[in-house]
Amino acid sequence: MVNVYLKNLRKSWLTGFVGPVTVASFVSLIAMSWFSMQETILDRLEQMNNPIFQAILGDMGLEGFGLTWEAAMYMYAGGTMNIVLVVVAFVIPARLLSTEIDKKALDMVLSFPIPRWKYLLEKFSVYLTFNFLFPILLIPTMIGASMFVGAEVDIILIISFNIGAWFTLFAVGAVSLLCHTVFLDSSKSLAAAGILVLGQYFLESMGGLIPVISDFQFLSLFHYFKIGAIQSAGMLPLNELVIVFAVGILALSSALYIFHKREFAI
Repeated sequence: MVNVYLKNLRKSWLTGFVGPVTVASFVSLIAMSWFSMQETILDRLEQMNNPIFQAILGDMGLEGFGLTWEAAMYMYAGGTMNIVLVVVAFVIPARLLSTEIDKKALDMVLSFPIPRWKYLLEKFSVYLTFNFLFPILLIPTMIGASMFVGAEVDIILIISFNIGAWFTLFAVGAVSLLCHTVFLDSSKSLAAAGILVLGQYFLESMGGLIPVISDFQFLSLFHYFKIGAIQSAGMLPLNELVIVFAVGILALSSALYIFHKREFAI
């Protein structure tokens, strides 16, 4: 039975398309503007080598690319994706039950003829399904944009970059979902998810400026699947894949268990 999944898939289709389409459109816009704005974009790329910009924007993947189209693509696509990824993974999972909670309709949820954990898993699966649109849309878009400007790019690197983004969305989203099942309150869960998700993002981005923080960057899920590491390995680094996936599974399993076992005051 996947009625909950299909119902929420239909209901959330517009929201699910916004993030991937935004990033894909931005890549296309850069490609179409490349010839007329090449000098400006290359100047911007050079500025991005400034450690302050790197710390604020995170790893945009300029290592090894120089001032090229590929560097511009990863900087702008990667920068936009980082922002979208943080917002999507922070807000959506933490609000999967917000309608039921805010409208005092949790009793209806508990009356469904399926286990609580399965109900929550089906709702979270909608989030994961829409996030598949990131690699599905961005891989052909990034390759097509490169062909448009006549640039040679590493297709394996593009594929790995986008798959890594999906795994990050899975793990960070699971952490955000765990916050919601613990508090079952929109404001508290968003606050907790904000501390954990945004805290991890700033831990990674500011680690380049503050040496003390850099020692703890491994605690941030945004520290993994950086374009430089993928380029060096020639694929998604398996050790990083195991770490991110394990954190996601642990957070998701904990969220499902807590939601299934806890007592509700209806």
